[in-house]
Amino acid sequence: MRNVSVADVSSYLAATGWVRRPETWRGAAIWEHDGDHEILVPGTDHLADGPRRLREILSLLARVEGRAPEDIASDIGSPMADVQWYRAPIVPEGGELGLVDAVTAVTSAHAALSAAARAALGGPRPVFDGAAPKPVRDLMARVRIGPIVPSSNLLTVRLPLDDGGDPPLARRALTLLQRAALLLREATAEARGTGDVSVFDDLVRDGVSADLCLALARFAGADPGARFEVGFRWARALPAEVRARSVVFEPGTGTLLRRVGHRLRRLHHESAAVTGLVGALVDDGEDRFRVHVRGQVTIGDGEPRRAVIWVRLPGEADYDVAVRAHRDRVPVRVAGTLREVNGRRELMATGFTTVVDDRSEES
Repeated sequence: MRNVSVADVSSYLAATGWVRRPETWRGAAIWEHDGDHEILVPGTDHLADGPRRLREILSLLARVEGRAPEDIASDIGSPMADVQWYRAPIVPEGGELGLVDAVTAVTSAHAALSAAARAALGGPRPVFDGAAPKPVRDLMARVRIGPIVPSSNLLTVRLPLDDGGDPPLARRALTLLQRAALLLREATAEARGTGDVSVFDDLVRDGVSADLCLALARFAGADPGARFEVGFRWARALPAEVRARSVVFEPGTGTLLRRVGHRLRRLHHESAAVTGLVGALVDDGEDRFRVHVRGQVTIGDGEPRRAVIWVRLPGEADYDVAVRAHRDRVPVRVAGTLREVNGRRELMATGFTTVVDDRSEES
């Protein structure tokens, strides 16, 4: 069990709902939780029975939190690390994993986190081809797995927040991954009710990708009906603006996410971009945030050609930019994926910007 300091223990208790009483007992601080539990924290790290005291503290925290002492010790000793965890059929309780399951679990966790980090760093895409950018590779090299606890069925992934970013890339990646997981859970419920998997297409703008869907799907294991769960905890030394959540994917989600992953890969081959001037604008309450762009359209890896295309923007903020660009005749650049809508191809935007000092599209 890793060494942790008295200061680390105290900061952990303060961050997890424990309250320190004003008095002490033989130099030890007294912490209580909901009036039902009491912990004595030594006043120094140099007591002869310090390791025994720490084991007693961890044992009580394990009972209160319902987690393994080893996992709690890692959290206490890592105040600047975010945590992601998986509870899944391929991470069985009992401390032993099959070789194939172990490789699948670790590579899937790597793939999901890498996809989220690439989306957080460079913007969302339906598929991430080629090598990851260096900041993503550097982050993945610092990520740690564990501890592997025999009594637990969790795969724990720890991300140090030490890259100097504001916020760090690790935090941006996990925040995006949590939101994407929540949206995927909502979309799976809708798709089951309607049978229409196109509902997932619009989630690309929120960081959902084929890479992420296929990585999460593998946590369902060989049984396509198995349930799995992914959860998040933020580093106590760097509070997050959003609440950490856990997301449960119900039986059948693995099969559906595999289908969505393959669909997004097909959409990737229908990626497109347009640079030009905004013409008509549509926002009538039902048909929202749609603009007409005339300019140079590139589909996939093809050559640019002069054309007119309808573009569906991600939201109101981008639509307001499009209104100003239309008024001032400022060119815009849009990237996204093509989709059939009422027999017409539309560009579902995942990236939208104005073009500065570019008059090539105004003619």
